[in-house]
Amino acid sequence: MFNPDTFLQGTVTESNDTKKIPCPPGEYFAIAEKVEARPWQSKDGTKSGVALDITWTIDDANVKEVTARDTVQVRQGIMLDLLDNGFLDMGKGKNIGLGRVREATGLNAPGQPFSPAMIQGRMAKVTVSHRVDGEDIFDEIKKVAATS
Repeated sequence: MFNPDTFLQGTVTESNDTKKIPCPPGEYFAIAEKVEARPWQSKDGTKSGVALDITWTIDDANVKEVTARDTVQVRQGIMLDLLDNGFLDMGKGKNIGLGRVREATGLNAPGQPFSPAMIQGRMAKVTVSHRVDGEDIFDEIKKVAATS
């Protein structure tokens, strides 16, 4: 059984890795594991908004082997268009990224009730790409599509 005090006093001699092995670029089947909304603000403070973050769990044995992880998760961030009252702007040309996720997960039918939380647990085919920031490589979801 886990004992927090024993853990805090335990010592190791090995060093920890400092960089994550990113998921290789490609198309994979994935499940939306977690869906969260978060406020964001530009570095200079002149712009702000809300993003929807979807954490996709990649279901691929080769990816697990390459990344040396039992669970491989890649995040997708979608900037949202909101109305002044805080609800989604459903106007033409608004929330295209969210619309693509809804379409891929079977949640984009007219007249069908929808909330972002309904995305959790749904499957889609995701396209993973890499973004380089200095010496770091980050994996991210660039596209989603239906599994069939």
